[in-house]
Amino acid sequence: MAVYVRRTKACASARAEDSSGGKGRRPAEPRRKPHSAWEVRTVTRLQSASPATARRLLEGLTPEQARAVTHAAGPLMVVAGPGSGKTTVIARRIGYLIAVRGVDPRSLLVITFTKAAADELKARAAGTAGPAAARAFFGTFHGLAYRMLRHAQGGGPLRILLEDQQFQLIRNLMRTMGLNTDDEAVQEVLADLSRLRAEPEPPAGFRPRSLPPAEFDGLLRRYAEAKAEQGLLDFDDLLHEALALLRGRPELLEGYRRRFGHILVDEFQDTNPVQFALVRLLAEPGRNLCVVGDDDQAIYGWRGATPEFLLSFGDLYPGAAQVTLAVNHRCPAPVVEAANRLVAHNVRRLGKVMRPVRRSGPPVRLLTPADTVEEAEVIARLVREAGAPLSHWAVIYRTNQQAHVLAEVLSREGIPYRTLGGLPNLYRRWPVQDVLAYLRAAAGDRMALLPVLNRPNRYLARAVAEEAARIAGATDGDLLAAIGRTGLLRTWQLRPVEELEDHLRALGRMTAPEAIAYVRSVIGYDDYLQEYAARAGGRPDELLGLLAEVQRTAPRLLLPAYLGHVAAFSAQADRKAPEGQAVTLVTCHRAKGLEFPRVVVAGAVDRLLPHRSNPDIEEERRLMYVAVTRAREELWISAPRSYEGRECRPSPFVAELLGTAAFRAAEAGTAD
Repeated sequence: MAVYVRRTKACASARAEDSSGGKGRRPAEPRRKPHSAWEVRTVTRLQSASPATARRLLEGLTPEQARAVTHAAGPLMVVAGPGSGKTTVIARRIGYLIAVRGVDPRSLLVITFTKAAADELKARAAGTAGPAAARAFFGTFHGLAYRMLRHAQGGGPLRILLEDQQFQLIRNLMRTMGLNTDDEAVQEVLADLSRLRAEPEPPAGFRPRSLPPAEFDGLLRRYAEAKAEQGLLDFDDLLHEALALLRGRPELLEGYRRRFGHILVDEFQDTNPVQFALVRLLAEPGRNLCVVGDDDQAIYGWRGATPEFLLSFGDLYPGAAQVTLAVNHRCPAPVVEAANRLVAHNVRRLGKVMRPVRRSGPPVRLLTPADTVEEAEVIARLVREAGAPLSHWAVIYRTNQQAHVLAEVLSREGIPYRTLGGLPNLYRRWPVQDVLAYLRAAAGDRMALLPVLNRPNRYLARAVAEEAARIAGATDGDLLAAIGRTGLLRTWQLRPVEELEDHLRALGRMTAPEAIAYVRSVIGYDDYLQEYAARAGGRPDELLGLLAEVQRTAPRLLLPAYLGHVAAFSAQADRKAPEGQAVTLVTCHRAKGLEFPRVVVAGAVDRLLPHRSNPDIEEERRLMYVAVTRAREELWISAPRSYEGRECRPSPFVAELLGTAAFRAAEAGTAD
């Protein structure tokens, strides 16, 4: 526990509230035990602390930053806008508590949302307070929960289901249930799982977005059974089990409360109810809880996170100190001013206005390319003509799917790029795989037709397909010819097969864009997708949009060369991102916490940013706010006039950022 020379009013008030239910006088304290060796050293350090140490820790800080660093005890909320020096403040505060206030570093619990952030804070804190800072606990919520559970069971290791393993397990279970198992479908299920498990108790009336309720419930049961059979815990389980442990073992809870006299939580706006319940439990009764976050950068609602705990912190902890870091040291004035105009349209927020350190800079520029291919070409031209290092550039977008066109064009232009989180591969989405199956069959691989024999429906029974596959496998591999040799069809039933043979001959003479268009319209694959979406309750526009993007980006190659191009792109998608000089391609979500000299926000069109699947327009606006505030020098907003083969309107955020005149110019396609 930390020892203080004098108790602050805030700390005394918080403890009195906890002991008396918020009313009445505080009961007398028990008689203190003799001072520990650490406490003796602490008192000595506080009596003789060098003023130079304190000055060094406060050097170069704004008054608001200094207030956050030197807050002594009791609850503290630090609202830290983009580019406000948040990491510096956290590291200096840790150093101040240890070096000036004499807090035992072992009593510091510092929680971040990623291991990389924890490692950075640990290194920065060591730079301010020396090696002693390493004795504090720096880690994620999941890392803390893991240690608690492992300690409670005697130190043995736990079997953890890692994210990639969880993804594969869910995919396998979905496959056994006959569900769509492409990457996007699995990710949507995982997002529903996160929302469901974000609450300490199962929420009443939960409605999954990925599957019909009955199918989701069935998948959930199978998932729980699979984990139980293998003795596995996923990351959500860790939090729930740790919370149950502390609630059920008062002696363990008391031990952790005695150990962690100061708790600091970074990115507090991204906590979910389970995480906050864990923190709130540990922070009593001393309430030396410092939370740092920005309600305007809360962007993880899809996994159950909410900014409400930050917004209501003063109600949860009456008398809590609040410091707002509203000076942006990162972005030039035009970017800061545009971002302020944008986020001011949100209603549920704390209402800060950021102030730029740099009072000048180039204006935010608007691009209005004809479509996504031209958008990528314009970006490539900007990169080439600027002459700046490639690592200075980032293209930020709303969905992973958008990276496909960018990657295709940058590859064609010979510009190296890296995608944070891996390169999404549209060629692996199931509708695209179906179309490619027709192209492979036209190029000579007739067995590739097996999955699409009834897409669209040709009324070929499964028994016919299986027998034809057996015959073809044992002979020349020609699946269509084998169908006629099964003896299971009448002459009139063979007509769709003969028509398919004619289609394949026609496809064999076409370039890739022509062939994809032919499969969609003449063979009737688009009609099949419409019927499929109607049966499954899906969104046909998204499925058709996938094919439109692949068709628009397909190089004008004959089918064998195009299929080689697809294989090469897929191999590149599996490779690790290159180090060194490369343009960064990243989603709005993954861009958080990063910064780049030059930023292009791509796909600023309605129904994409804001995204059609998210009913929370304020969270979508916060995503745009995060994207634009990554720019250290220059910022472009790109609003293509068509997306996924359809005309589209500019995002309403364009008007909020740049004004109605810019929005009208984007609509007319007359922006620079």
